[in-house]
Amino acid sequence: MIQTILVLRRSGENICSHTYGNQEWNDTLASGFISATFNFTQSTFGAEIQDMELGPYRLLFEMADDIILAAFFEKSDSIINVRKQLKKLKETIYSKYGGVLKKHLCSQDEFEGLSDIIEDLLNEYSDVGISDDLKKSYMGVLETFRSNEEILDCDLISSSGVPLTKEWNKAFLDLCLRMIDAFWKSRNYVLDQIILSYEERHLILHKVSDQLILSALVRRNTPIGLATFLVDETSNILAKLG
Repeated sequence: MIQTILVLRRSGENICSHTYGNQEWNDTLASGFISATFNFTQSTFGAEIQDMELGPYRLLFEMADDIILAAFFEKSDSIINVRKQLKKLKETIYSKYGGVLKKHLCSQDEFEGLSDIIEDLLNEYSDVGISDDLKKSYMGVLETFRSNEEILDCDLISSSGVPLTKEWNKAFLDLCLRMIDAFWKSRNYVLDQIILSYEERHLILHKVSDQLILSALVRRNTPIGLATFLVDETSNILAKLG
């Protein structure tokens, strides 16, 4: 989950901070660190940093003319989804507070309501965006798929990287999201199917539709042909539901 959203000027002036998780967060230190990092990379390399990993967490940045938006979140969250949230937040800020941002000096009071905007935005992007009835149908198919002795675990993941159930092994979920993120970042490839094999196990990501990806962890020693057949069969059932 996202732990903190921070909005600041490039000079380091804190505009707004909204914290959701339990991770300790100091706005002053964070703003100074981010501002200094951007100044260093810009002056030294002529480029701006996009994201960084900090243990089990990641910092993702979205830049505009005079502001930096930063999201501090768990690595098990998809960078695609978080990036969309930051882009939408940037558009909203310039639409509502554009006049304030043009001022050389401004106070946090002039950004009244921004914290509520951030809260509403994160709620909007917190699920896969399907109806409860369709979600229930998907869950039934996944439960049947998971009951197959060849399948250790499975889930549906939206094209923006939001899992349907979030119940399966976190390490494998993180791996799936990283694969989806890698395809999204490349922009040159369309994900149809990914098969990762290790220690005679298979992790398969299969495109169900433009909105959904079926992920499955297959038991050790299961033939790859059988594994892909089971995934393809279940994918077709899911596609017909949608």
